[in-house]
Amino acid sequence: MPTALVIAAAGSGTRLGAGMPKALAPLADGRALLAHCLDAVAAARDAGTSLDAVVVLVPADPDGGARVRAVVAEGRARLGAPVACVPGGAERADSVRSGLAAADRALGRGVPGPRHVLVHDAARALTPPAVFAAVQEALDAGAVAAIPGVPLTDTVKEVVLADAGAAPGERTLRLTVRGTPPRGGLRAVQTPQGFDLDALLAAHEAVRADPARDAAALTDDAMVMEAAGHAVAVVPGHAEAFKVTTPLDLDLAAALLARRPADRTPDERTAMADATATQTPALPVLPRTGIGTDIHQWAPEDAPRPLWLGGIHWPGERGVAATSNGDVAAHAMCNALLSAAGLGDLGAVFGTDRWEMKDATGEAMLREVLRLLAEAGFRVGNVAVQVIAPRPKVGTRRAEMEAALSAALDGAPVSVSAATTDGLGFIGAGEGLVGLATALVVPAH
Repeated sequence: MPTALVIAAAGSGTRLGAGMPKALAPLADGRALLAHCLDAVAAARDAGTSLDAVVVLVPADPDGGARVRAVVAEGRARLGAPVACVPGGAERADSVRSGLAAADRALGRGVPGPRHVLVHDAARALTPPAVFAAVQEALDAGAVAAIPGVPLTDTVKEVVLADAGAAPGERTLRLTVRGTPPRGGLRAVQTPQGFDLDALLAAHEAVRADPARDAAALTDDAMVMEAAGHAVAVVPGHAEAFKVTTPLDLDLAAALLARRPADRTPDERTAMADATATQTPALPVLPRTGIGTDIHQWAPEDAPRPLWLGGIHWPGERGVAATSNGDVAAHAMCNALLSAAGLGDLGAVFGTDRWEMKDATGEAMLREVLRLLAEAGFRVGNVAVQVIAPRPKVGTRRAEMEAALSAALDGAPVSVSAATTDGLGFIGAGEGLVGLATALVVPAH
């Protein structure tokens, strides 16, 4: 049956810390992630996977797009099928829709009989041919959607943020377990994911046209098909089809590459050794910086609130209007740390509509951000935060603020400063205050 492959290679690579589009990040042999992905696709085709067209989603920015296209051009001949490069969109769903439209054109619209599409992630660059084959066999057997999955080895807990209890007048947050789903019924999903092309096109259009649907929350195409009411078959995945997302994954990829030369011919082993010696080595370990801002207006005089700033309480000072305790210094630090690690921002992580945010302390939010950084493979280098307001007088308690904020980050250095606007703007008019922060994070290993 006519089959197209769409390769998602438009990601920015922020969590990887690559400083370049993820598809260009070099593995241990110096070759780009995408080059290895194209090798894997060529190997799958040589092993019997049918491919009539290949579409590669590339970064929309001209420089990144040109560099990814150059990698595609080098690997084009190995694929044995027509290859097109398509700029990605603002969101993953936008990118995939563009890729599916290109696949639709490449396979010929109106062709009788089913047409298939495999949607693959360039970050799963070492996927073995057997995974491609299993997905395609399921489609050929009549499945409208088929995805590879591997059993989980860890026990999985469903968790929620809850009030951990604290000193009077304070709140802190912790994760608590809501339930433990049976592990036997869970799978970690991989790519390539295979679909009936026309059914997937229709499902994406239905999601796009439905204002009640949050397309960004549908993190893979199987979810799009599920939302459209289609059954999704699961076929065996493979441990080597893991996704390169964090610096730690680069170490795993290096270990696999070191093991694979034994399967190569002598000429291939020599070429790989030459590439390792002459090309760019493994991705350098670089620190990353982020910037964060938080602004709150003062609470009304007739509805006073306590002031929490820099992790400490300021008795006798009017507080700010906020869902949480309104600590602009801590909130700005959270934004800076999330920015540095490529994990979004305070609103995306916490959200003001969540019940557990009511009166949540800035220190609790910093601890949660610290946990998210650790999960993503980062640790805090240092944070600097400045409070811009005519009051309170930060200098009188700077050391206390630095100690409280540092403690929330497990002892990472924190420096606090203050400024005013000489009576200008909304700050000078006494309407509110601002926190500005910069943060440095480094890979944890």
